[in-house]
Amino acid sequence: MLLIYLAAAVVFAYAKEPARGPVQSADGPGGSFYAHESITHWESGKNHERYQVFEPASPSVKKAGFVLMIHDRMTPDPEFYLGQIRHLCRKGWIVLFPFYQGTNQFERHYMFNVIRSTKDFMLKIFARGKIELDTSKFAITGVGCGAVLAVNTAACADYFGLPKPLAIMPVMPEHGFFKLLDLTGISRESRLLIISGDRAAPPNAQLAHDIFYTADRVKINNKALVYVLSDYYGQPPLMADQLSPLSPEKPNYEKFLVANRNTFIKAYKDEFSAPYTQGKPIDAYDWKVTYRLFDVLTDLTFNHNTDLAHLKKSKDLKNMGYWSDGKKLKNLIITDRP
Repeated sequence: MLLIYLAAAVVFAYAKEPARGPVQSADGPGGSFYAHESITHWESGKNHERYQVFEPASPSVKKAGFVLMIHDRMTPDPEFYLGQIRHLCRKGWIVLFPFYQGTNQFERHYMFNVIRSTKDFMLKIFARGKIELDTSKFAITGVGCGAVLAVNTAACADYFGLPKPLAIMPVMPEHGFFKLLDLTGISRESRLLIISGDRAAPPNAQLAHDIFYTADRVKINNKALVYVLSDYYGQPPLMADQLSPLSPEKPNYEKFLVANRNTFIKAYKDEFSAPYTQGKPIDAYDWKVTYRLFDVLTDLTFNHNTDLAHLKKSKDLKNMGYWSDGKKLKNLIITDRP
């Protein structure tokens, strides 16, 4: 019996602490070096034309570009995206978040709700007179079904009198209520960065390809498709699934993410020592993918007015960092020949 206890003690002593994922970088794209300490928000509109606006604060800004952020169908609350919203605002962006689903609305009206909210926002922010809206810096991002709405809205922007969206980033596009429109309406000058993951359902993975090729007026140098690879080596595991773009900061919203994901994920081959673990709401896939790639996309578009060649070729951008024990995470795959 004594030998059994001693053997167990030796095994326990040599048991390794599970490797942890990388933390947010201090500087660079996606990093935690911010020009603003906090954010503020206001709201306008009713029902399907209601929207919230998030602005940089401490210090406030006199002039700023804006990001139209379009939510997925099951996560219609900005709290699900608050991590990214906070990141964008503290970097100097205004974020417009429309509640396009409203109450008892038909799906065919959703894009028009987004457009009406955007136009009303532009009038309201002018009337408020606190911040001058820089319409030359207009970017659109969307998640899931919102990714389809994002590219459809970008394609119709000129027709409906919206500013030209020069930076467009659909994330984990999902088949749902919407069909792709004719994306030839997206400007030749726009940069299009599509993000998909290895845990996307096959129809959704194909949808990412369809967006890439349907937006055929966008020059090949100005668009790219990014594949994110799941990595289960450490704890918590990193999953490139439909919920990975969410960045909730409050427990109630974090619970939704965990409950609707595969709650228990097999992360190790050795079932005895480490059988199952849970994912984490904000992780390296937020800092290294959603935050960082949007920062790079908008920097190349608005600050340097160049194509996406740097993004495609950069080894640093493909590098996802290291687990705490030194093992490298799986790299991003960035291509313009999907």
